Amino acid sequence: MQHSVTMGRSLYPTAAAFFLAGCIMVPFEYEVPASQPPQSSQPPQSSYPPQKIGCPIAGSSDWAAWVNAMPGPSSSPTLMITGKVTVPTGGYRFAWENMRVMESYPVQVAVDLQVMPPTQAATQAIVTHDLRGQWPISPPVGSVTVRCGDQTLAAVSPVQTAH
Repeated sequence: MQHSVTMGRSLYPTAAAFFLAGCIMVPFEYEVPASQPPQSSQPPQSSYPPQKIGCPIAGSSDWAAWVNAMPGPSSSPTLMITGKVTVPTGGYRFAWENMRVMESYPVQVAVDLQVMPPTQAATQAIVTHDLRGQWPISPPVGSVTVRCGDQTLAAVSPVQTAH
């Protein structure tokens, strides 16, 4: 019995030495062979930024549009749009642009969603974002079309007005 205790105690310094050896930081250097030019971490300039024609959105859902015309101090009718978009990685940013009102009664509205890809390292997981946009408008609104690049994400019709 005493023999196993002594043997166990003699293993502690050895185990500690192996543990500490695993924690020692060793600098790592790698030289690029002279026959190969150094690789840049930036994408080629000819393909970056991506063209606005395409849309990196993998899917969209739950689109809704309504006009909020509720009475109240300093209130004005506002077109509200909500929806969800799914992108292939994290780090994407979104902005609404180019709201167009067509001449008709009730008016037809089209809005463009600008999608900006990540500029830094991003999570490699599919991510869903809740989007919301609002614009001042006079009711009634007949329909709303949400576009991204050359893709139609949603066509909401009819558009209700909340009084």
